[in-house]
Amino acid sequence: MIYDAIVVGTGPAGSVAAFELARRGCRVLALEKKRHPRYKVCGGGLSIRLDNLIGRGYHAVVEKTVTRLVMSCQGAPSFEVAFDAPIAYMTMRDRFDAYLMDQARRAGCEIRENEPAEDVRSLDDSIQVKTPRGEFLARTIIGADGLPSLVAKTLFPVTLNSLGVAIESETAPAPDRSWAGDTVLIDIDTVRHGYAWIFPKADHLSCGLATFRQDRQDLRALYSQFAQDHPALPLALAQRTIGHLIPHFSPKAGSRVHGRGVLVGDAAGLMDPFLGEGIYYAVWSGRLAAQAVSDFLKEGKPLTSYDDSIRREIEPELSAAFRIAWIVYRFPHLAFRLTARHPEWLAAYGKVLQGRTSYQGLWKRGLDPRRWLGRLL
Repeated sequence: MIYDAIVVGTGPAGSVAAFELARRGCRVLALEKKRHPRYKVCGGGLSIRLDNLIGRGYHAVVEKTVTRLVMSCQGAPSFEVAFDAPIAYMTMRDRFDAYLMDQARRAGCEIRENEPAEDVRSLDDSIQVKTPRGEFLARTIIGADGLPSLVAKTLFPVTLNSLGVAIESETAPAPDRSWAGDTVLIDIDTVRHGYAWIFPKADHLSCGLATFRQDRQDLRALYSQFAQDHPALPLALAQRTIGHLIPHFSPKAGSRVHGRGVLVGDAAGLMDPFLGEGIYYAVWSGRLAAQAVSDFLKEGKPLTSYDDSIRREIEPELSAAFRIAWIVYRFPHLAFRLTARHPEWLAAYGKVLQGRTSYQGLWKRGLDPRRWLGRLL
């Protein structure tokens, strides 16, 4: 049997792509190296605009709703902005990913768990994928296998991703301390070229730090200092921290289509370069990939239509976020002072997460340096 598509990886990008293809009547096989629900290192923040892509059914696995954002910068008093509507939902990735995979299965996708792809080869008119249990053929393949991506490594001529590094912990609050369930904290100077965070979950906190460049920093020492500086957190020695690679969007990334293969989500380097959110763009790219693959299979349209959609719909947003991130992380104290002086900017960022405006709009309205440098005078 030959499948219409094999999807490697059932995180948000893979599961959404599989769901969209299956509901269009395609014969889809999804391969997952573990069994759901499985732990996934991730802060678990979902922007409200996700509702526009997949509806509200996933709210069943939401643990907290965020309406307050605290911003801090080493050596300066923190400040907060309260929003009149939710800006983010908090979830655990094991539950969220299991929900999306179940939707794909219900749509008719064949899912094989505990069956990792071990080898991928491009044949004349198909793709061959080997697993520990057998060999499978498909007319197309979707690489949703994160970092490092086997699909990208074996089928694509060049590496697409710039890489960053994160350290994360899931921990109970410090003894005799609590954390408001509607509040997240972002610190923009704990680590160079990145930020630290505290996110609320149902019965614990997700916290950590990320840098979007692999330069020389002792991340564990920096996280230890961050935990020590925030009374709500236990000392780092009392936490279990996990390090992992994260993609960082590059405006110079190459094609995400090669032959009969397409890359989505983290494997495609589609992550918000400002705060590192990947889930929204994973889901978005999964939908776009499914549309392009379906058009290729049923109408003979070139798979490169996926690249066209990415460059038209997603890259302008991520490029604007890239410019904002460059300013904030290169000049964190200046960015903090300006934002404290103009909290409406933070309120505008909340509207991005709500889907009421865009990074492009945010840049044009107030974060273009030609507009805000004069405010220091």
